[in-house]
Amino acid sequence: MTARGQIDIDAIKAQLDLVEVVRNYVPSLKKQGREWKGLCPFHAEDSASFHVIPRKGYVHCFGCGAHEDVVGFIRRITGCTFVEACEQLTGQKFAAAREGVRRADPAPLAGTWVPLIAVPESAPDLMASNGWTVPIWNPKSGKLRAMKPARKDEYRDADGRLLGYVLRADITDRETGKVKKWTPTVTWCVGPDGKRQWCLQHFLEPRPLCGLDDLAARPDAPVLIVEGEKCRAAGAGAWAQYVVLCWPGGSNGIGKVDWSPLKGRDVTLWPDADDAGVKAMLGWSNDAGDCRPGVASYAHRAGARSIRLIDTEGRPKGWDIADSLDVDGWTPRQLAAWAAERVVDVTVMRG
Repeated sequence: MTARGQIDIDAIKAQLDLVEVVRNYVPSLKKQGREWKGLCPFHAEDSASFHVIPRKGYVHCFGCGAHEDVVGFIRRITGCTFVEACEQLTGQKFAAAREGVRRADPAPLAGTWVPLIAVPESAPDLMASNGWTVPIWNPKSGKLRAMKPARKDEYRDADGRLLGYVLRADITDRETGKVKKWTPTVTWCVGPDGKRQWCLQHFLEPRPLCGLDDLAARPDAPVLIVEGEKCRAAGAGAWAQYVVLCWPGGSNGIGKVDWSPLKGRDVTLWPDADDAGVKAMLGWSNDAGDCRPGVASYAHRAGARSIRLIDTEGRPKGWDIADSLDVDGWTPRQLAAWAAERVVDVTVMRG
């Protein structure tokens, strides 16, 4: 082996046990589900954040961001060249870890983090086996944190490629005891120094709709647009004849979304039963006469063939599709019959 082009990397990897290779340098490794976890060899830490993922063929540290396949791991930890790493792996004779490989402090994660679209296959799974996420970097707070979300919704593009997630976490206020809903967006991002990490970071603008893969797969199906991922899941499960969509970011994010996939589609809007829900769908004007467009305006601009709305007036404040099916116990057929009597034409707000 004298040149990189003459080395069969796949053949080298096929004969190796990634865990046993890494264990030469990380004796603290312990099995955790389908992965192995130990103290990172590349930075000083007291709690293990270094993961070996055999089924994907790489190691990843959620503390310092180290992310390598087996060849990259040997190169990084011994300081050798690519060819030397391949020779070590082929002969199963590994050099000692180089001096200074472990930094005194983790590499800083500060700076601007940019989402990678789409999420590569090599990215580690967001969820650990215990229902918690892996540590996620929060650029605003400057901290890594793991969460145990109540739900996790995937956003995919028209080709089915993963773009990121919107999580739902229920947070209890310690003083009032009230439960607040938190729906952060999580994307796979690259930092200023090239490190990659799951981050609490919005999608790049214009942001994607949730359900684009279903929309692309059924070009003639009518479209139902609802508020929130929970309602989208409820609607999609109830009425297979519809493509059900929602958008990320709530009412404040409507203008940051790419609505162009609605071109030529028959669209029905289903607002939550409150003023905020109706304003999100239809828009509103303030006392000065300034218009704030809603989903209907953006769907119209995108070239939707028709736009209608389900009138939810009279239902309890905040009531939605998920409430009707999961709380009230309505059947999908029952809810569809109710909605059919509540369909109204939409006057699109200009602005």
